[in-house]
Amino acid sequence: MLPLDKTTVIGAAIVLCVALLSGCGTASSVLPTETETKRIPKDTVVVTTNDTTSLRPEVARLYALEAEILSTEDSTRRAQLLNQAMSELATFLREQPNALEDNAVRDLYSGLTTEYRRYHGYGNDPDSLQMARGQIFSVRAQLFSSLNALDNPLLEESPPVENTEVTGTEIPMTSNRLVNETIRYLQDEPDGHVERWLRRVQVYGPMIDHILAEENVPLELRYLAMAESGLNPNARSWAGAVGMWQFMPSTGRRYGLSINAWVDERRDPEKATRAAARHLRDLYEEFEDWHLAMAAFNCGAGCVRRAIRRADEPDPSYWDAYDYLPRETRGYVPMFIAAAHVMQNPEAYGFEPAPPTPAFSYDYVAVHGSMLSLSTLADLSGTKRSVLESLNPELRRGRIPPSKDRYHLRIPLGSYPRFVWNYAELPAPQKQPATTYRVRSGDTLSEIAQRFGTSTDVLQRLNGLDNTLIRQGQHLVVPVNDYDGALTTEAENDRPMRVQYGTSTPVRPLDPIDTTSETQSTEATTSASASPSTVAARSSSSGSTDEVSSVYRVQQGDTLGGIAERFGISVRQLRAWNDLNGSRIYPGQRLQISE
Repeated sequence: MLPLDKTTVIGAAIVLCVALLSGCGTASSVLPTETETKRIPKDTVVVTTNDTTSLRPEVARLYALEAEILSTEDSTRRAQLLNQAMSELATFLREQPNALEDNAVRDLYSGLTTEYRRYHGYGNDPDSLQMARGQIFSVRAQLFSSLNALDNPLLEESPPVENTEVTGTEIPMTSNRLVNETIRYLQDEPDGHVERWLRRVQVYGPMIDHILAEENVPLELRYLAMAESGLNPNARSWAGAVGMWQFMPSTGRRYGLSINAWVDERRDPEKATRAAARHLRDLYEEFEDWHLAMAAFNCGAGCVRRAIRRADEPDPSYWDAYDYLPRETRGYVPMFIAAAHVMQNPEAYGFEPAPPTPAFSYDYVAVHGSMLSLSTLADLSGTKRSVLESLNPELRRGRIPPSKDRYHLRIPLGSYPRFVWNYAELPAPQKQPATTYRVRSGDTLSEIAQRFGTSTDVLQRLNGLDNTLIRQGQHLVVPVNDYDGALTTEAENDRPMRVQYGTSTPVRPLDPIDTTSETQSTEATTSASASPSTVAARSSSSGSTDEVSSVYRVQQGDTLGGIAERFGISVRQLRAWNDLNGSRIYPGQRLQISE
């Protein structure tokens, strides 16, 4: 293993500490960023891996904090201690660039960062739409720290690049030293966050614009999602704010977002955007100023009310209240304005255009089956599990949540016919809805299984249990026996939809596919040499003839070219009729072989 460059190790350690510490929330009731400094007990014994007999006081203190973190059972206290320890560790590493050469410090660093990531559910993956927790927070922490030391921050200045004013907006795009410093920071920021924004805005921008327009709020609020999360649906701050719009649980639920063990709709890009638009509109109605509304979105309405009272102005603006707001919120609105400048004029600020990327689009289908995993659903759609995860980031357990109603699932655009045909062939038990059961004193897994007409194996698989041990008060997912009786959703609400943002009609209903028709039953017995005329027509009771599309069921060893040749059609026609992007087919798949 090659030795790491010392500067690289120190830099990475500091960046990781800052990234872990950074975060934001949309409610005022977040964990405090500082806790009272506690004295190290005189009888504290510090044990290190290299048997160091004397440690720097900072290191000894961090070991004492780590010991208290590991011993406390109070969740709130543990979060406070972790935040305090990571803050002190980051400061120590900045001031002592050679510290990580000491084995004791390396062990301490590893232990604290591991515990912090474990407690807050952070992964080790790079920033991506699938797994990232949101490195935008490290950018914000460093930026807001530098802004805090800026002289005369509210001094009016022209934008750093000529002819890049943001015009035609309802929200004022104030130009001052604070905004300009933020623009320069985004220009020089080494991790390429703006490049990611330029890619993601092509995916989510049309959807955000559509919903903001429907909710009658300014379209430029799209830039707020960049300041909040970098347009990352999976972003999660240290304080527990989640999603593209960084909702805290209480605020999210207040605006209709479901948050439970199965679903976290703060990560649903559409539902969270609509909730954010309504929340911002409510805040604007209270403060009658969009800058103040955005500040309240960040730190809470109570926080802004207190700042306004302290400003003691007859008609205070955000800039009047600036000195009385938390540091995070002082940098929040300037970052929104800076994002607007850069995103409207990326080339003027030195950014290359992003490669064209399709806008957020999908087919929307209502499915039953709490035993259905995203892996199974991906097979039915002819796609990968990771694609369904990116389309349905709100699903927390990788499967359809338990419900007596259908769950609306996003599948790749154009995969609806294939999905419906394959879904129809699943065994009935797999499409059975489910509910939850609270374990009572004396219950056993086998007795519960017998009560609900299922098996212990099914209950273990459905609940992710490694054994049959259960505890009182535990909630188990159990199947519902009466499938037909469990359907409570109106048929019209279950109608499939096609959603394509950025088009003149972004949402339109899809025609249901009858998987129980004579066509399907005839097709099921059609041999590999069948002619398309076998199921080409069906006589109605009135004597007229209704044309019915022919279908062919793919056999083992079939190829798209071979099927096309067999039925005297072209591969291009087969692809067009079946919404195929390539030549991949699989046994059991149904293909339409005529228009």
